[in-house]
Amino acid sequence: MDAETIRAEKDSLESLYGPWTAHNVRLADGVYTMSGSPTGDEVKLRRVTQIVSDVFGGRFEDLRVLDLACLEGMYALELARRGAVVVAIEGRETNLEKARFAARVLGLEVDFQLGDVRDLSPERHGEFDLVLALGILYHLDAPDLFTFVERLGEVCSHALVVDTHVARSGRETHAHDGHVYRGHHLVEHDPESTQKERLKAVWSSLDNVSSFALTRPSLESLLARCGFTSVYECHVPAEPAKQVDRVTLLALKGSLVGELLAPPAAEGATTVPERPPLARRLEAVRLWSLGRVVVPRPLRARLRRLLGAETRRH
Repeated sequence: MDAETIRAEKDSLESLYGPWTAHNVRLADGVYTMSGSPTGDEVKLRRVTQIVSDVFGGRFEDLRVLDLACLEGMYALELARRGAVVVAIEGRETNLEKARFAARVLGLEVDFQLGDVRDLSPERHGEFDLVLALGILYHLDAPDLFTFVERLGEVCSHALVVDTHVARSGRETHAHDGHVYRGHHLVEHDPESTQKERLKAVWSSLDNVSSFALTRPSLESLLARCGFTSVYECHVPAEPAKQVDRVTLLALKGSLVGELLAPPAAEGATTVPERPPLARRLEAVRLWSLGRVVVPRPLRARLRRLLGAETRRH
């Protein structure tokens, strides 16, 4: 297809389903789904693609990838372009029409499926080397949020990339499977809105009128309890405009290392404290910096022990 034909088909598609809202994909020389200039998501695409490359040693070929709530398909298309076998699930047909159009123009094979990510199951969808959960967790309400993360653990065999808003405070709590998780509720839709109106709100949930955003420690603890043996936050490649309450996490599923040449830890390996120990919080205070100058080292060490935050070094 030449550029003019692609542009004409894109214009026709947009007249039916509206313009692209987030995923700026190059369809041909000079033809983009949104703009020839960066629009915002490009930096996240680089971050996610780099994470995948680093985790799998630069190998994309034949990786089984699941992209959940794929929106307009940019991440699925990029990984398919590099040789991955990609299944992408999206709850809005308008987004899928755009994603399928881009895949056809680019000659890429992606299994785009219309579906609700809350219906994810290993029996229906199988197992994947890599799962992407980008911009979806904070659109789910309890208890769906907890069961969804459990399903992520069931279908993911190695790596999960999560990009999500996290709650800055844990003023609200939800209990699940014997554990208490902190966060706060967000408004997704007007309670009086119709399902048709909710589907048109592409930056909100499919149907639930509120959602529950976990704090970062609660989210990390939940991932650990769902079978992921280590969880990391990504800072490079950088996203300079990323909000302070939004994170990119890499959760890996491996084998627990078992007994160590050290006493057993007092806290379970799956519990991330909601707040740092008092001594760590005090170290962020300007007065503490002055104390490092005027207070002798032995006395500072004793204060740390008294505050229950003695630093252990090798």
